[in-house]
Amino acid sequence: MSDTKPKVALRKAVHRLGLRFRLQQRVASEYTADFVLPRHHMAVFVDGYFWHGCPTHGAKVFREPNAGILTDKIETNKAKDRRNTEAAEAVG
Repeated sequence: MSDTKPKVALRKAVHRLGLRFRLQQRVASEYTADFVLPRHHMAVFVDGYFWHGCPTHGAKVFREPNAGILTDKIETNKAKDRRNTEAAEAVG
């Protein structure tokens, strides 16, 4: 999703600072950043608390019937986040 409230709020704050960015730019062969600040060579990935397993704000334990599915999904997202970061760092 590209227009969640946190992503829009962050983009507005960055724009107010006078920084210009490009949305949904590919930063490596298969990874797309939420937005890129080309002048500063910076890619930004905005990860939500719940779906990306925030240790402080995310769910600790799921007690619902789909607990296994939710846990697997969050672990998959965390692995993807690590790959995104490594790929972005590798290309500078």
